[in-house]
Amino acid sequence: MAPRLLLPTLLTMTSLLLTLPTPASAAADTEARKKLVACINKDITAANAEWKLSAGDLKKFTDIIDRELMKEPLAKKTPEEQTKAVTNIRNASHQEMPHLEASTIDKMITTLRVKSAHCSTLAK
Repeated sequence: MAPRLLLPTLLTMTSLLLTLPTPASAAADTEARKKLVACINKDITAANAEWKLSAGDLKKFTDIIDRELMKEPLAKKTPEEQTKAVTNIRNASHQEMPHLEASTIDKMITTLRVKSAHCSTLAK
């Protein structure tokens, strides 16, 4: 009876192993996310001429973006997932920089949406 149980178990284990991400794909995903973050940070830093954030606030904003982007594997997100990520960034910005006006943060988020769309096409 033991050999009969062994075959389904081996088939199940094999199928699970084949569906797991490989270290190479994980490394490639991390590298792609780093490229995306670098591109967005560069564009956000350039856009700061309009917002006139202090160096500390700009660093906080880029760190918030970095944390959000590095959370999950890089994959095409549904509109709901995109909205959730933007909401997380907006909420963290309000929390970490409460002295900024809501209109300034709204401008930052609007620019972030445009720049992230641009950079996502370059990072592929």
